[in-house]
Amino acid sequence: MNYPQPAAVLQLLKPITWFAPMWAFACGAISAGMPIDGRWFVIAAGVLLAGPLVCATSQAVNDWYDRHVDAINEPDRPIPSGRIPGRWGLAIGIFWSLVSLLVAWLIGPWVFVAALVGLAFAWAYSPPPLSD
Repeated sequence: MNYPQPAAVLQLLKPITWFAPMWAFACGAISAGMPIDGRWFVIAAGVLLAGPLVCATSQAVNDWYDRHVDAINEPDRPIPSGRIPGRWGLAIGIFWSLVSLLVAWLIGPWVFVAALVGLAFAWAYSPPPLSD
């Protein structure tokens, strides 16, 4: 069985894109006016959820669905280049979605619902249209 290269997985998840949602969450948490004493777990988990989990999931899912176009326009990307072989791109998107939902659940039910909606939008945005 062929496994994806770790560097290719990191490239698929596009860490450079994580900064904006992580920063937005942190700024929102700080500016909400609630004391942050004793809430460091929630803030850290929220930053993790916003960037390396939900945003990275969106990137992986989008690259999975764009793999045929990327094979023509950007063949050096991880999926079309074969550094992430077979259905591993899809598996990474599914796994990262489940990890995102687990972390969201640990933070709380409202965060879980928000993450669920965000992930649903990420999955709905990427596939081809249902009809032409």
